[in-house]
Amino acid sequence: MVIKINRNRIILFVLLVIALVTISGCTKPECKTSADCLSKACTLSKCESKKCVYTQQPNCCGNGAKDSIENGKQGNQCTCPQDYGKCEGKAKTRVGSREEDAAYVHYYCSADNQCVLGTESKDIAPQNFLDAIDIGFFKASSVVKYNKPFDVSKDSFEFKITLDDTSKDLILPAELTKLKLLYSSDYSRSELLIAEKDLGNSLNTIGDSARISTPLTLGYKPQELEETGSLRYIVDYTYTKQVVSGRTVNGTNIYSNEQVRGTFNSPSKQVFFVRNG
Repeated sequence: MVIKINRNRIILFVLLVIALVTISGCTKPECKTSADCLSKACTLSKCESKKCVYTQQPNCCGNGAKDSIENGKQGNQCTCPQDYGKCEGKAKTRVGSREEDAAYVHYYCSADNQCVLGTESKDIAPQNFLDAIDIGFFKASSVVKYNKPFDVSKDSFEFKITLDDTSKDLILPAELTKLKLLYSSDYSRSELLIAEKDLGNSLNTIGDSARISTPLTLGYKPQELEETGSLRYIVDYTYTKQVVSGRTVNGTNIYSNEQVRGTFNSPSKQVFFVRNG
């Protein structure tokens, strides 16, 4: 049997082989040294056999791995959000039978680069409330200041009580002896005593002020991360007044001193508690 070979096909095949060899021989190398390789984030480059070879760099923020150390710092959402994800999002709180986004409590990066759950200073608004104290023998004004929201772990209620006027029968000073804070909410069946503080403040003249600061001294913690309720305060005080105890033979009044104890109950005010952490 005779096999016929197509001469033209053989020539074409040989030319293709020659062309491929020529092209491969003319291909430009990627690199001569490692410095010729492109710089890529979180990779180490090296020139091997005229080609750039890249290997992943450990402990580098942006390499897609959650390394314990990221660029020399402890790895977490605040030091390397590219690999760990962002530190963001609102907390969840229960309102009745529903779960809702919290109004204030959210995830954020603290000063020491930790992702924490709480409120930031930019979220806080100071509130001031004025109450008039008028018990007949003296008049005073009470200003209470506290934050909205109020962080139960660190915030305090600030009071300024000023003596505005006195009757002629009052013998100064007027003494402030005790402060109590009472709180009620949907989670409490009755009013709760959440702070108590013994006082030793004297109001000696008209215009004198007493400044009082008290945190939640009795360890109250909200049931939820956020909780709204009603707050009122009670201030115990004492003063001395002159009372007519008799008359002289010529009809002049005889006075004696009488100590009086009393209590001022403030109107209720709304308070917005948060439990950070």
